[in-house]
Amino acid sequence: MMKKIVALLLSLFAVSLVSASATPAKVQIVNFTADWCPVCKVFDPNLERALHELNSPDFEWRSVDMTLTKTGTRDQKNRLWIDFFNNMRAADLMVIHTGYNGYPYTGYAVVIAADTKEPLVCMAGSISSADIKSQLKAALDRVNSRPAGKRVPEGADCPPSFTS
Repeated sequence: MMKKIVALLLSLFAVSLVSASATPAKVQIVNFTADWCPVCKVFDPNLERALHELNSPDFEWRSVDMTLTKTGTRDQKNRLWIDFFNNMRAADLMVIHTGYNGYPYTGYAVVIAADTKEPLVCMAGSISSADIKSQLKAALDRVNSRPAGKRVPEGADCPPSFTS
């Protein structure tokens, strides 16, 4: 009898873990990085630390490696841009493709609402993990408290290509 109760509790716990992890993210972060980028060596670990500290299923993080934009052959660069387009289209992130092509930069992340793909905030440079965490929380608050279409980016870090 005790074995059946333990098995039942374990199965219920496993189901709750699956459903919790199956919860779709509310905020997506797209980080542009490159091996040759000195800013990335500061920004990327700070972004990773902030996300680790938040430890929330509300955030989904994608990294886009732009290393080949400077170090690749012509064919590698062409392939990178084709793959970038296809990956953004497949992930329903064309707002990122369109905006980024107007602002090619590394050591930089765009934070968007997962449901509408509205840009919420852009972060770049040597921003601390505490500041990144604060901006991510504010972005999540905007998603939770403002209706779709009314979540304009806050701060001056988003270039016009992401806000127009």
